[in-house]
Amino acid sequence: MYNQSKIILLSLVLFTVAGCNISRTVNKTLYPPANTKWVNIEVKNPSQYTKPFPIEVRYISYGCMKKRISGFDGSVITEPSYNVIGIPMQQGSSDIWEAKVAMTGGGSCKWALSAVTLGIEYIDATHLGKDLVPGTAIGVTLAFDNDASRNGQFTSSIGDLNITRKYYPYIRERKIAEKTKSLSLLGKENFLSYRVSKFSSIYFYPEVDEMKIVRYIEPSKKTDGVYSKIIYPDGSVAPEKTLFPDFDKVDKMKIN
Repeated sequence: MYNQSKIILLSLVLFTVAGCNISRTVNKTLYPPANTKWVNIEVKNPSQYTKPFPIEVRYISYGCMKKRISGFDGSVITEPSYNVIGIPMQQGSSDIWEAKVAMTGGGSCKWALSAVTLGIEYIDATHLGKDLVPGTAIGVTLAFDNDASRNGQFTSSIGDLNITRKYYPYIRERKIAEKTKSLSLLGKENFLSYRVSKFSSIYFYPEVDEMKIVRYIEPSKKTDGVYSKIIYPDGSVAPEKTLFPDFDKVDKMKIN
């Protein structure tokens, strides 16, 4: 599922939307002008078991400001409004999926593109285990303005952006709080972050190698001295209390 991408994108959005003049509801209707610049996005689907999830797009408006109460001192803070929408990708030739996003959203609030999240997720997990269900997604978050990139964790990119990364299946068996077996994708970074400028196209071409499967297995119950295990494709086990798999180790691992 793309819940993880939703968390990344929606964490940028501050809650409580008031009206353009605080007394009226924000008009979130988009009317891209005829002369708007469009962002061309391509995602290559690497497997019959995966699929690009709908692009999550965030627009920002300084024309329709909102007010919220500070949780620190109760003061009133005036901030821009946000408008988050989903845009389904369309399958083009073969395994290439495409979408276009307007830089200028227009409308009465003068919406402008701020951030986009794109990527892929498993839609079928049973080929690697009959009890497996699809887990979290992987992908890219793009910042188009200073507001979206204000946390400083974005790599600067000038010109068209071509991204190719390798991912491996990651099976997680949870047995304590919830009893689930999910299949996700493991990457060096599950979501890459870029601050883009002077571009027209974004290309994301992920690769999935299902010859190397990483497993996370929880114990059946909480017991002192008994910890979850991370098992690598060659059968080796990560040191006790390891929380996340070592991607570089998996990537360099030779499997017969």
